[in-house]
Amino acid sequence: MRADYRGCFQPFLRPGERLIVASDYYENSALPSVPAQLRTPRTPPPPSALEQRVRGVLGNVLGKVSRPLEAMGGSRVTNNPLIRATDRAGDRVENAAIGLDHLADRAMERAIWGTVMDGGWHSIAGRLLVDLTNAGGEPQRQALTDQRLILLVNHNTSWRNPTPQWEFGAEVPRTHIVRMTAHSKTISRGRFDVAFADGSWIALGSVRRENMEGFVATWSRGF
Repeated sequence: MRADYRGCFQPFLRPGERLIVASDYYENSALPSVPAQLRTPRTPPPPSALEQRVRGVLGNVLGKVSRPLEAMGGSRVTNNPLIRATDRAGDRVENAAIGLDHLADRAMERAIWGTVMDGGWHSIAGRLLVDLTNAGGEPQRQALTDQRLILLVNHNTSWRNPTPQWEFGAEVPRTHIVRMTAHSKTISRGRFDVAFADGSWIALGSVRRENMEGFVATWSRGF
C-alpha cells in the first residue's frame, strides 16, 4: 500500500478502525447520472484573491470594449424580437446538441464496459452513487477497512497549488458487501464489481489493473 494512499485516509478513520488496503479510484463514466431531485444543491466556493484581481482587470478591459457596443443597444437590429427569438432557439439547439454528445459518450462507454450498475436509487449501490455525487469534487481514492468501504473526493481545483484537498465521499459497511469481483475484460483501467446484500451492485475501478487486483484479492482473503 503506497504511503500517499494510506496517509490521505488516516483523518477519516474512526477510533480503533483499521485500514486494510487503499488505492486510487477511477470513476466509470458509464455510470448513470444521479437524478436532479436527489442531488444536493451546492454553493460554489468564493473566488481566490488572484481570481478577484484577474476578474477586476478583465472587467475593466471588457468594460472599455462594451461601451461602444452599448451605444448600439437601441438599434432596431439589436432589439429586433425576431433576432432575439432566433438567438434563444440557437441556444436551445446548442444545449440539446451538448446533451446528445453526453448521451453518445455514455452509450459508447456502456458498449465498452457493459452493464455497470444494478439496483434503484434507494438500493445500497444507488445510495453509494448518490452520496458520492453529492460530495462534490473528483472521486480519486478508495479504501477497505475492517469496518467499511470508503471513497474520498478531491476538492482542490487550483492549478497553482495541486495539493489535494481530501474530503469524505461515500461509504458502505462491510456487512453490506457480499462480493468483489475483478472484471474479466482486459483493459487498461482495472474495473471490479461490488455486490451488496440487497442484490444491487456497482462497478468501481482503478487506473491500473494491478491496483484493482490487489484490492479485490485483499477482500477475497478476508482481511
